[in-house]
Amino acid sequence: MNSEDCLEKTDFFLREIPDIKIGQTAPIKKKIVKEELQYLTLSELIQEKILDTLKYIHGPDFKLSDISDYEESNSNLLKRYWVGQGSLVVKGGVNFSQSRDQPEEEAERLKQFGLMRLESYGFHRNHCLEAFEYCKGDVEDSIYLLYQKYFNFDAAPKEIEHGLSKKELTEQRDDERSSLESIYEKSFNVKTDDVWIQNLKMEYLIDIFHNKEIVKKKVIVKDKREKCRNLLRGNCKFGAKCRFSHEIEPKVEKKVNSHLEDFVFELEFRFPRITQYPYEPPLIFLKTNAILPPLVNLHICKRLYEEAKLLAEDGIPCVYTITELLQNEEEIKQHLKEEVNFLHPNQKLFAEKKYIEKREIKPSHYQKGSNNRSNKKLLSLEQLQKDDKKVIESFYTKVKDDKYRKMLNVRKNLPAWSLQKDILNSINQSPVVVVSGETGCGKSTQVPQFILDEWIKNYSNDNRHVEIVCTQPRRISAIGVAERVADERVEKIGNTVGYQIRLESKMSSSTRLSFCTTGILLRRLESEPTLPNVTHVIVDEVHERSEESDFLLLILKELLQIRPDLKVILMSATVNASLFSQYFGDIPVIDIPGRTFPVEQYFLEDILETTGYVMEDGSEYCRKLKKDEDYLEIMMSANEVGYSNQKPRDNVKDESLNAIQVLARYQGYSITTCKNIFIMDPDKINYDLIEHVLEWIVSGDHQYPKVGTILVFLPGIGEITTLYDQLNVHPELGRRRGKYLILPLHSSLSSEEQSAIFRKPNPGQRKIVLSTNLAETSITIDDCVFVIDSGKMKEKRFDPNRNMESLETTWVTRANALQRKGRAGRVMSGVCIHLYTNHRFRHNLLPQPIPEINRIPLEQLILNIKVLQNFENRDVVQVLGSFIEPPTLENIVTAVKRLENVGALDKHENLTPLGHHLATLPVDVRIGKLILYGAIFGCVDAALTMAACLSSKSPFVAPFGKREEANKKKQTFAVGMSDHVTTLIAYKKFLEIYKKSAVAARHFAAENFLSYRTLTTIADVKKQFLELLVDIGFVPVNLSTRRRLGWDDVYEITGAEFNRNGENIRLLSSILCAALYPNVVKILTPSKSYIMSSAGAVPKENDAKDLKFTTVQETVFMHPSSINYSVRNFPSPYLVYQEKIQTSKVFFRECTMVPVLPLILFSSYDLNINVQGGNTFIVLEDGWVVFQVDEHKIAEMIKFIRMELFNLLEEKIRDPLLNLLHHDKGEKIISTILGMINSH
Repeated sequence: MNSEDCLEKTDFFLREIPDIKIGQTAPIKKKIVKEELQYLTLSELIQEKILDTLKYIHGPDFKLSDISDYEESNSNLLKRYWVGQGSLVVKGGVNFSQSRDQPEEEAERLKQFGLMRLESYGFHRNHCLEAFEYCKGDVEDSIYLLYQKYFNFDAAPKEIEHGLSKKELTEQRDDERSSLESIYEKSFNVKTDDVWIQNLKMEYLIDIFHNKEIVKKKVIVKDKREKCRNLLRGNCKFGAKCRFSHEIEPKVEKKVNSHLEDFVFELEFRFPRITQYPYEPPLIFLKTNAILPPLVNLHICKRLYEEAKLLAEDGIPCVYTITELLQNEEEIKQHLKEEVNFLHPNQKLFAEKKYIEKREIKPSHYQKGSNNRSNKKLLSLEQLQKDDKKVIESFYTKVKDDKYRKMLNVRKNLPAWSLQKDILNSINQSPVVVVSGETGCGKSTQVPQFILDEWIKNYSNDNRHVEIVCTQPRRISAIGVAERVADERVEKIGNTVGYQIRLESKMSSSTRLSFCTTGILLRRLESEPTLPNVTHVIVDEVHERSEESDFLLLILKELLQIRPDLKVILMSATVNASLFSQYFGDIPVIDIPGRTFPVEQYFLEDILETTGYVMEDGSEYCRKLKKDEDYLEIMMSANEVGYSNQKPRDNVKDESLNAIQVLARYQGYSITTCKNIFIMDPDKINYDLIEHVLEWIVSGDHQYPKVGTILVFLPGIGEITTLYDQLNVHPELGRRRGKYLILPLHSSLSSEEQSAIFRKPNPGQRKIVLSTNLAETSITIDDCVFVIDSGKMKEKRFDPNRNMESLETTWVTRANALQRKGRAGRVMSGVCIHLYTNHRFRHNLLPQPIPEINRIPLEQLILNIKVLQNFENRDVVQVLGSFIEPPTLENIVTAVKRLENVGALDKHENLTPLGHHLATLPVDVRIGKLILYGAIFGCVDAALTMAACLSSKSPFVAPFGKREEANKKKQTFAVGMSDHVTTLIAYKKFLEIYKKSAVAARHFAAENFLSYRTLTTIADVKKQFLELLVDIGFVPVNLSTRRRLGWDDVYEITGAEFNRNGENIRLLSSILCAALYPNVVKILTPSKSYIMSSAGAVPKENDAKDLKFTTVQETVFMHPSSINYSVRNFPSPYLVYQEKIQTSKVFFRECTMVPVLPLILFSSYDLNINVQGGNTFIVLEDGWVVFQVDEHKIAEMIKFIRMELFNLLEEKIRDPLLNLLHHDKGEKIISTILGMINSH
């Protein structure tokens, strides 16, 4: 060992370990956060409507329980809530305090303002609403209509003979106004030409209706001399001789009702637009105020209006007379004693029309619709054989074609061709065969053709029918392989060779080899349990172990017992042959050699040694070392260790070794390399090392090509972003030099951004692609020469206890590593550099990925098992236990429990009617529930749009480096504090433009950071969902046999009846609550603090970061992509969300704020009524959600109407064709529920 090595060892083993000292500063006191207790009240009108509905259902004798029927609760319900933080509860008012955070639509705001004006005249609110709607929002017309109905005068215009022109009448009125202004001065003012206001002080009205004692001012004779200033300061030396006044004013106690002394009553004269005043009386109002009880002002106005009518008969101006009459105490008091009857609040302004003729009997059920999939039938054997002959005749006509011969020669060059006979023999002799081969060997394209060609060759001998179905894990693979095979057979796709994926099918009666996604075949098995016409099933990429492929293997294994003639071929790039052999029995395994060019592998120790990389002490990529290691002793024995053969055990990871063991394991490598391995943190992505390796690739001293794409595998978008930013400022690799094109590749990027990696760079430029494991199998970069493998990937895991998916960074498996290596040898010899040691690769990495079935929720799989005839009357645990690698019992039990919660399974684990429908929808159960509720509540189009967005990816995209700008654009569509509704609004605006011009729609999408492709896909997904709804009877329409891709005409097809509530944001939030339950988040806020202002103490608005979020199980965080991320104040402290996922924290994504009443009505929480301290509370989820009600009867009403709603929904789900609009109870229940939602 030379002196240089000794020096390095000394430096290595005598490194100072930084001593971390704990500071003495006091810990920061955390803010206490709680939920603010919600007070629930209902207007009298809504209460009457609920009670009327309940009496209609249960009979006129129906009564609600009284508070005395309940025992006082001893539990402390309110300890988790902020109670009485100054929140003002206003009945029947409009909460404008939320207008900054949740702006209502302009029309809604104008409506509320108009209703407030109408109510200010003393009219009942429900009459104001009826008049406002009748007059189509015109406030002036509404006032006139209400006045006419309340005072019962004839609204028809009368011809009055007075001989005056319109101009003369106007001049006469102007003269009257001038006289009144001179008489009353400031107390009279003209608001407009048609509205005059008279302000009057009327103490007699205050005495009548505010009868507390009013203390009159005493007249005190004051000393008129100026007050002594010295006395005011405290002392006057002149005493009684002082020439200034020493009189001290007595303290006057505050008078009772002194605040009313200056109270002014507002008398309003309103002249109709077309008036013949003074020959026609004006409308006279005494505006409502805090003094007069309800209707008293109208009582007084009736007397004033009668007087005005008498004056009008003689054409006498009435304003002065009416003003004096109102101030006549004796006259008004006498009139108030008389009884006056106005319209009852429940009485309609317009009496309902009663028809004498017999009432039309409306149908109770819809007629079931049809779609383009309804009449699909299996062809007879005779028809199949007839088509088979055409296929064979067609094939023999092209055998001599030059194009076919050229393609045949290309096929013969593939490694799979040489094993054609072996493969066919194995398939003929065994029901199940495994074909293993590396990427590029030709197994996916050739094995199906081998079977097809053999059938064609032997058809004249046996005349048997053949149909080959080949499943692919991804849509892009199914299309790509099918098109490649069709090209090789010199035919158009859709003839002998076709494909079928979600929303798209290219098949015909001649198709004998079809490629489809695994999910498509599973759906086919629901209607064809034995696949009667299928002879061969090929399951490709079986090594990926997706949930669907594992499920398909189970079905095929059991199907082979019924159909021994069926042939199953399993194909994989890397396959654990023993695992499948054990599962299916003793089956043959055929291994096809690869065709890729040789790839040289470098592991961490090799690249460190080759490039001379040195990690600096104290680097952020160093791991923490133990303080008690004796480095001096290690240094002393280092010379012996360097040549020792006592290597540590293979199962011990590198990071668990001490320095001596590192040197022993990596004998033959320099001290610098060993030191790097020892101190490097394997859990961190070392961006400096990746940068160093890239520098070596592009300008280092080596014999490898200096051309071709460099592919860097990283775990996720966060790591890609970090490295992307770091490389772009690099002096050699960065953007300024222009020599290297750095491109990100991630599934969240748009298809347009992803396609950039396939474009050829400019001359002299070289691509560096930063990718997730998307580039392992789904996307192939043909010109890739170098691969840098960080050794990490993101993988979804599922925790059944927390009902949460987590996206965890994990080590790749050996199968992943080999796939990554294979990316480098597509067109020439390549190099793969693994940034982990060879020892870790051989001994610490898992051989294969963890099967997806052990990493995902099982609800949809359980529903699929329940709906398949193959597993009829079989226990779920038993079926899942038959998988090739079964899920845990805990995962199964919790999935069954969640299905019971959403109402898909009953307590005996049998499918409910809702469960049957959800099983037919190829989406998550909650999205399926959203689709069904949309159909039930008359918002089909809106529900299908939101469901299509949830089942695929969001149309909102955040291009690299423009995330903040994209979020701002997204906020412009924000509505109702709902990510789901925001997406709906964005899509509707896009669709409006798209139907006029596709080019304009592309520009709109680009300007607003929306994916054009995703938006057009939403239209196709909606159409598929609609077909399913038609199939099960929820939407009774007839669909055409042809479907135009990318064109959304769902609204036009379904019509106004099924979309009558599509614009009701509150209802959409409600059905989202029903669908996404129990995914509910509670918002916790800190205690209210106040700031002083000129108006007094004002509550300080919370900061968004002060809000905390919690589910029943744990604290969670809102994902920054949500439109609600920066919201400071939520009107309701509850949100529903689509999914919960763990990355750096536990985030919930895609959320919607749910108002209090919809949460009670639409969630499936058990509802209890609790009485405590004389107050009534509605309690959900065993006390996790609590509301205090204004009156006990409100809680009872909500409990009963909720029960009726659930019963109605259950009846509708059992009988999808039931017409709720013609249903005896349904129309009233739905109308009542909508009234409750809209009014609250």
